[in-house]
Amino acid sequence: MLTRKISLATLVVLPFACCLGMADEAPPEEKVTLMGMLLEWRYPEAKFNGAETSDAAVKEISAIKSKAVLTTPDSAEKVMAFYRKKLNVDAEGRNLDEKEGERITTDRSVLIQDVAGDRTSKLYVIAINGTKSSTTLVVSRTDGDDVTRIAWSDYRQLAP
Repeated sequence: MLTRKISLATLVVLPFACCLGMADEAPPEEKVTLMGMLLEWRYPEAKFNGAETSDAAVKEISAIKSKAVLTTPDSAEKVMAFYRKKLNVDAEGRNLDEKEGERITTDRSVLIQDVAGDRTSKLYVIAINGTKSSTTLVVSRTDGDDVTRIAWSDYRQLAP
């Protein structure tokens, strides 16, 4: 009976003891790759037209900056609809889950600007800002062009 109680106590205490020992260990590093970041923001079926990443050169912070250009035959309006749905925001970047007079806080802010206005050429800027990252998408299509361009740029802090 005593052996049974000791075995039961070991089964209950051992997992907690193991967890306590793990508290001093650093969390696993996030694996950051250029393609992984870019695929998160890729418009469906868009073609890649080059991408690069480099050290962001910010004093006392480990960070990277990345950029790429994608193209699609879809209209700029269709591309913007895709990104607004992905981000769950309206044309101004307001969270679609917010109700009048209510403020929802999230881990990011979104700003959308229609830079071209009423012109037939289209130019939109989407800025997504988090505490340790910033992503910008510039969606453009000029009159007579057969593709919409999506210029993607990303800043990501890797360590303090």
